[in-house]
Amino acid sequence: MKKIIPLFIAVILLLAGCRLKTYNPEIADFSQGACVESGNFSYTCDISLADNVVTVTATSTNATGMSIVYNGKSALFRYSDMEYEIVSDKIDYTNPARAVYDAFEALRAGMPDNASKTADGFRYDGKTELGSFTLLQYEDYSYKSISFKDADIHIIFTEKGE
Repeated sequence: MKKIIPLFIAVILLLAGCRLKTYNPEIADFSQGACVESGNFSYTCDISLADNVVTVTATSTNATGMSIVYNGKSALFRYSDMEYEIVSDKIDYTNPARAVYDAFEALRAGMPDNASKTADGFRYDGKTELGSFTLLQYEDYSYKSISFKDADIHIIFTEKGE
């Protein structure tokens, strides 16, 4: 009995030092290449987040050079010397610039309540108007992918221009 009490106290002290580790996304401005996949369609693009504005510029398909700049209030479509602006409530949630913007806004608002550590970085699950999403981030805080399960939209990040 005398040996059990010190062992019991040691276990309690050992467990008292344990606590759950929380992971918070490091959301900084970035610029990375990406492949956007939706159903049977895919294209490459450059995606950047700067000063709370997401820009998606197509680098493949007939839309090469077209940019969508989304700031949460409106989207500016640019192609060659043409520009067209649309207010936010007229922009579909599946628009890649809006989807990425909304996901990062959800992260900023503290949405990923079940963030976790992965083998090569972090995983954040959240929800936007488009539905549930999973963002994977490398340990160097660059992005690996973001998937919107309900909408069948997957964005696989690469280095810019790849």
